[in-house]
Amino acid sequence: MNRINNWFKLLRISNAPTCLSNVLVGCAIGMASVPDIEMTAFIDPVAVLWVIGSVFGFYFGGMALNDVLDVQRDQASGAPRPIAQGYIGRTPAAFAAIALLTVGVVGAALSGGANGLIIGLMLLTCIVAYDLWHRSTWPAMMLMGCCRSLVYVLAASSVTDQPDATMLLVFSLGLGLHTALVTGIARSERTTARPTIWYVVLLPLAPCGALALLHDQGGTLATAIFGIMLALWLGRMTGMLRDTPPRVVPAVLAGLSAIALLDAFYLAILGAWILSLLAVACFAITTLSHRSISGT
Repeated sequence: MNRINNWFKLLRISNAPTCLSNVLVGCAIGMASVPDIEMTAFIDPVAVLWVIGSVFGFYFGGMALNDVLDVQRDQASGAPRPIAQGYIGRTPAAFAAIALLTVGVVGAALSGGANGLIIGLMLLTCIVAYDLWHRSTWPAMMLMGCCRSLVYVLAASSVTDQPDATMLLVFSLGLGLHTALVTGIARSERTTARPTIWYVVLLPLAPCGALALLHDQGGTLATAIFGIMLALWLGRMTGMLRDTPPRVVPAVLAGLSAIALLDAFYLAILGAWILSLLAVACFAITTLSHRSISGT
């Protein structure tokens, strides 16, 4: 059991539900892009399953590769990572990373054809670039934001090869911004320093920007309900950072689980409130999983 738990820690499996909620938003964008056709006429469930497998492959592979490349730094800093602590060998972890990233690329191609392959290769490039250069704050923030944003693009491409450019851009930028800000806050998780106030100030831009630009897409009531849920959770996260000393690690975990709440809010804007409920379930699972398996 300990061996399995160590692999779960290596892969940051507690954050996996947020990948699923990302896929839900991407697919919803694809569905909203072709409103004149019955959904069952153009949604290929096999393609959706492939894109889910692809995103999990990219995520788990990226996490494993990160620890493989960072083992010496983690050992020097005393980070509680399975490879650095000797619980998992660096070589098997490297093979697992390569295999999982390969699954990601293959799944992307099978889900979206040539377009999916191109998007998958772009996502692979961002993942590898992040793992190589994440010690620098701004490159790390931008690359991690791009990784999450491309999940929307990949999932939308599994539904249609012509997703609505405006919706895709607005929602992708919002998710990318939120992810980048959480990544920036995480730079202080092993110190007693308080993250810069700008990270917190800019957090509301992800939901508010999408609401301002696409407010006429979905139902007002559902958007309000899920928006309030997201606002309360982000307020809780902000409170953690304002504590003395700041509780950075819990705040980062809250920011990670908030990805699923942001997805629920976006789905409400798109009028897919049932999928919003699924995204909230992903949020709850992520939050509970963080109690036993750290997501950072």
